[in-house]
Amino acid sequence: MRRISFIIFLMIIFTGCSNSSEDNIEKLLEKTPFPNSFEVLYQEKVDNGLIVLFKDESGFRHAFFSNKTEYWNISGNADLNPKDGFVWGMTNDPKIPKLTFAGVITDDNIQNVMVRQKTLNQQARMVSTDKGRFWFTIFDNLEEAAGQSDPLKIEAISAGGDIVWKDGVYNGKYYHGKT
Repeated sequence: MRRISFIIFLMIIFTGCSNSSEDNIEKLLEKTPFPNSFEVLYQEKVDNGLIVLFKDESGFRHAFFSNKTEYWNISGNADLNPKDGFVWGMTNDPKIPKLTFAGVITDDNIQNVMVRQKTLNQQARMVSTDKGRFWFTIFDNLEEAAGQSDPLKIEAISAGGDIVWKDGVYNGKYYHGKT
């Protein structure tokens, strides 16, 4: 009898302490600037948290929930129908030891996205839904430029491996847009 009571007690503790995706989305809505127009485009449990791609009256946004700090970090807004077929945004908050990038892809030629920092390069996760094509990636930190021009680069790449859209400093000059 004691053993059954102990097991029931543990089940109550674990279910009471776990955060469901629905609970987390409710917490996100409390922080969103336009909760009345909030619509989830995609969500995925990732290491140490939850990433949500969403839209509201201001456009495309994404947010990262840290399981460790139980805190949401929300990006700025971006265009849902980008003129050049590609757009990106990021989150970077000292309360969450994660840096996220995400965006919208409307150019069918774009098949891959790379985010490059000074020493870290990461291929983004591509997501296709009935609501569109999106991408995201997560880094543990943003590398410091350390006296050089900003090392951060975002590159949208075709199936043939060509960079068809880019944002960053290339050959000493800033470039943003189709190539």
